[in-house]
Formats: sequence, structure tokens, C-alpha cells
Amino acid sequence: MSETPSMMKLGMAVAFIGALIAFVAMIFAWNGDIDDAPLVGADMAVAMMFFAVGGCFSAYSPVKASTILVLTVLAIAFSIVAAYFGAMMIVFAVILVILGFICIVFANSSGTKDYVETNRII
Repeated sequence: MSETPSMMKLGMAVAFIGALIAFVAMIFAWNGDIDDAPLVGADMAVAMMFFAVGGCFSAYSPVKASTILVLTVLAIAFSIVAAYFGAMMIVFAVILVILGFICIVFANSSGTKDYVETNRII
């Protein structure tokens, strides 16, 4: 097995930073009222999607290379939907969308695709 490409390591770092930003958005969404629970849940879904993208960039990626792109697009969509419904501040959503597009670039690189398809654990 060859060494993990640096694009995958950077992609994992960017995705985990996105997840942490989504956690910060969860903190800002909670005002101590039970009516805020759906908003916190929406931000939690965004964090979950970014953690899933980060896991796809691991050395033993369990998915195909095309699945990384799909999960990243879903993470971007979840961020936009959360911002639309007021669960997340627009600033956080913009940052998460930018991080998502960076993850798309990393996932779309030939080194990442070749490594994932060669070393994928099924």
C-alpha cells in the first residue's frame, strides 16, 4: 500500500474544520429554549455530514471516489438549508460552503481518486 496522498490529508483536515464550525453554529443556535431543538438538530446534521466527508478521506476509505463527491455536495446542501431555515448564521454557512468546495477539489484530484479506488476497504 502506498502512502496516503497529501490531498487526502488536507481534505480530511478541511472536512473536520467544517464539522467543528458546524458545532460552533450549534452553540449559537441554542438559546436555552426547547423550541430551538430543531435548529440545533439541523446544525448537528451539517456536522455529521462534514465528519462523514472527513472519514472518506481517511487512509482506509470505505467508499468509492465518486461517493466522496456526493457526500461533499450533501454537506454543502445541508449547510445552505440550515442557513435558509435560520439554524445557522449566514457567515457560518458561507464558510462551510467554501470548505465544501475545497473538499470537492481535493476529492476530484487524480491522486485521491487513484488512491481510494486502489486501497479501498470493502
